[in-house]
Amino acid sequence: MRLFTIGFKGRSGENFFLTLKDAGVQKLIDVRRRNSSQLSGYSKAEDLKFFLERCFSISYEHIPEFAPSERLLREYQNLLGRKKHNDIAWAYYVDEFGKEVLHEQIVHRFQEAADGLYAVCLLCSEESADRCHRRLLAEYLKEHLRDIQVEHL
Repeated sequence: MRLFTIGFKGRSGENFFLTLKDAGVQKLIDVRRRNSSQLSGYSKAEDLKFFLERCFSISYEHIPEFAPSERLLREYQNLLGRKKHNDIAWAYYVDEFGKEVLHEQIVHRFQEAADGLYAVCLLCSEESADRCHRRLLAEYLKEHLRDIQVEHL
């Protein structure tokens, strides 16, 4: 299976949708806690689902349990507010995200969502996967499932 990840920040709608189409994505799994913010533009839940399914034949599913808790997001943002502690903030985030989200039930939930598919993509808002939970999730899934190739779009 090919497991892609993508963020929508910094991308035009055209770039976003054509990147998914060109990669051959069959299903987009939205791993944001909240997917209906006005700031999300074309990636707002109902609009995103419509465009993916009607225009590109890509199925859509929102799985908020793949996202960090509101508490963890607040704590991470507070730590990032202290500019010289960015690496400490990220290390804390990785550790806490692992405790909150990365467990065997997540693997089973992903398998249910991706059943029978060969190209699935995890979506969040971050422009880069470097310091994003979608990368942590993809790496965890790769470690626990056979034959997964991860690519960040």
